[in-house]
Amino acid sequence: MLGFFAAIAVCGAIAYMTPAGWQTAAIPVIALFPLVWLGLFAVVYASRTAARAWVGIGATTVVAWAALLLARTVW
Repeated sequence: MLGFFAAIAVCGAIAYMTPAGWQTAAIPVIALFPLVWLGLFAVVYASRTAARAWVGIGATTVVAWAALLLARTVW
C-alpha cells in the first residue's frame, strides 16, 4: 500500500514541476505511474529484511508527499 501512495505522490510532484503546468502533464504522468510503482516494488523486494523494506518504503512515501506538497505550494 505504501508503494502505491508513494507512486501517486512522485507522479503528482513531477506533474506540478513541469514548465507547462500540471494540466498538460497529466496524461504522460498517468502513463508513467505504473513504471514508478513497479520500480518501487523492485526496490522493496531487493531489501535484505522486511524491516528495511518497511522503513525504506515508509521514508520514501513521506519524502514523496513532502515533495508533492512543496511543489503544489511553490508552483
